[in-house]
Amino acid sequence: MAAAAMLTASVTPLATFTYNGDEVLFEAMGIYLNGSLSDSTWGLFVIGAISSLLSLVTLFLYKKRMLQIRLSIFNTVVMVGFYIFFGFVLYQINAVDNLHFQRVGVGIIMPVIAIILTILAIRRIGADEALVRSLNRLRR
Repeated sequence: MAAAAMLTASVTPLATFTYNGDEVLFEAMGIYLNGSLSDSTWGLFVIGAISSLLSLVTLFLYKKRMLQIRLSIFNTVVMVGFYIFFGFVLYQINAVDNLHFQRVGVGIIMPVIAIILTILAIRRIGADEALVRSLNRLRR
């Protein structure tokens, strides 16, 4: 679910602004002014895609629980990096006069959901690892 949330964040609008009466759409791939690409923000898309792929890879490492936990923690850091880079880009375009914030898009909420889901997964993977270790002690 975290992979789907980050993929959604990468392909849906993050925010909408108005500039001199024209609509400015902020997506992970770029900033679009009246439908044409104004500035490229491909870094946001790359961060979202890496996080999504990392979530999928982590899913299939179920026999290596400690590696799963480490990759999930790294993935959480990558998702926080998505917000840091988003804030940096917003700070850069905020210097433009006559740019007014209009509304938040669905894509900006999805990394928070992915972070929460990843933290929940880390907790459950840790509980599974503790259970396996306790059962290994009983077998000896």
